[in-house]
This record gives sequence, structure tokens and C-alpha cells, in this order.
Amino acid sequence: MSTAPSNAPTLASKAGSTASSTTPKKDDVEKKLRDLDLRTKAVNTNNIARVENSHLISADDKLHVLYSLKTNKPIERFPATPKDITKLTDTLVDAMLLALEADRTGSKEAKIEIEGANWVESESGVNSSVIL
Repeated sequence: MSTAPSNAPTLASKAGSTASSTTPKKDDVEKKLRDLDLRTKAVNTNNIARVENSHLISADDKLHVLYSLKTNKPIERFPATPKDITKLTDTLVDAMLLALEADRTGSKEAKIEIEGANWVESESGVNSSVIL
């Protein structure tokens, strides 16, 4: 009795192909881990900068720069002082919010206020808890 070889895939080969198509590739996992590491470092750096910025007492004090969540690099053209915030263009505010992965809807003033950068200069200095 002779049996012809079957063209149907075996159960083992089906399981192997299914596992490989649903299992993430090593390179993908490593990239996601690198991205998560960059983001975590940027979040930590930004939290420290926000705390430091919340202690400023003058509109001329130097701001601690925030970092992009995607690159963990300083946000380009970040304002040097709270006074410089008012000089930002809508485009720059949007670029900064994009780097921080924050909402970019509304007016420039609303965007800055939403992100906690509603800097108001008073006789005693600057009143704000955080910047962008």
C-alpha cells in the first residue's frame, strides 16, 4: 500500500508559522525598549525641570529646558526665561507641544495655560507652578 505525500501542511508546520507571524521580531522589541527608555528619561528630566521652574521668582530667571519625549534631547528654541514665553510664535508653541506629545488645539495663550505655563508677573515675581 503506497501513500502519496500530502501537500497539506503538518500541524507542527502550522504552529511554527503562526507563532512566527504573531511573535514580535527581536529588532522590533529592542526598538520599542529603546524608545521607552528615551521617553522615560525625558519624562524624568522634564519633571525635575518643571519642579525647578516652579521655584522661579522673576520673569528674568533662567528656565530649565524641557526635553522631547521621542528623542530625549532638549526642545529646540525653548524659551530662556519666563518673559520669553510671551514672545513665542504659535508655530513654536505647537512644535514644543508636539515634542511633549501634548494637545495642540486652541489659541497660543490657551495652549500655554493648559500646559501650566500661565506666567503672570506680579510685584513679588512670577506666579506659576510649571512651564509647558
